[in-house]
Amino acid sequence: MSIQKIDSLTRENYDTWKVLMEALLEKTDGIGYVNGEIVRPGIPVEGGTITPEVRQTAETNATKWDSADRKVRADIILAISPSEIKQVKDCRTSRELWLKLESIYESKGPARKASLLKKLMLHKMQEDHDVRDHISQFFDAVDKLQSMGVDIHPDLLTIMLLYSLPESFENFRCAIETRDDLPTPDNLRNKIIEQADARKEKSFDSNAMVAKKKFNEKKSQQKKGPPQEKFKYKCHKCKARGHRSSECAQKHTARTLEDSFLSIPTEEVSMSTTTSIWCLDSGCSSHMCSKSSKF
Repeated sequence: MSIQKIDSLTRENYDTWKVLMEALLEKTDGIGYVNGEIVRPGIPVEGGTITPEVRQTAETNATKWDSADRKVRADIILAISPSEIKQVKDCRTSRELWLKLESIYESKGPARKASLLKKLMLHKMQEDHDVRDHISQFFDAVDKLQSMGVDIHPDLLTIMLLYSLPESFENFRCAIETRDDLPTPDNLRNKIIEQADARKEKSFDSNAMVAKKKFNEKKSQQKKGPPQEKFKYKCHKCKARGHRSSECAQKHTARTLEDSFLSIPTEEVSMSTTTSIWCLDSGCSSHMCSKSSKF
């Protein structure tokens, strides 16, 4: 039997594991041993009408049954996580093993119900977790409760699912709550998945733009070539190392001061130059002069 196709049984996946295991046992004709349909043949006691041949045939059939049942038991054990083997190691037949697993993992007592209800109410998705896995776990707990006879109102399930989402879904949650009618749990599941897929696509586009920008910056830097090495010789102006005389700060400072001094006589000359010539305009309404004695 190809048991590699299913995950090993753990405390968290019994319901899924059971369905897959039953399918594999059905394929290998072993399901009848675990559900009690194929029982072990009895061995009659010799005497009366029971002949040695009849007893021998019964013993042969019982031996064949034991061999087939051991194979089914081995197939089941190989599909159980090593940490869970200790709970069923003393089971001698495949049916005994199967019933033991049901009693451990398929309990319908108050403690099991309380555990599943607590999981629904308190379990919250983390920002970096997959939304599909979170929703799958949520509805898996709902299905288990329904199998125990615990039915939860659809509106309550919708609210519990909404508030199990992380803070990044706050705007989405508010949009759902402001509707006149809450969506059914199944419809909400689809909307959450659509919202998560849209966010992934947007994040992918954003990352692509960032990568493109970095690529362009790197390409531009390559065109500019490697940075030039620092000038190793002395400046002829200030005698300091590390720059040329054309780049010397002292040279530029001196040139600026020289230009300033040259501009002073020009301003003085322009200010000292005066003239007494008048320009008369017959159309002018008034004339101006710097000296009042001229009027």
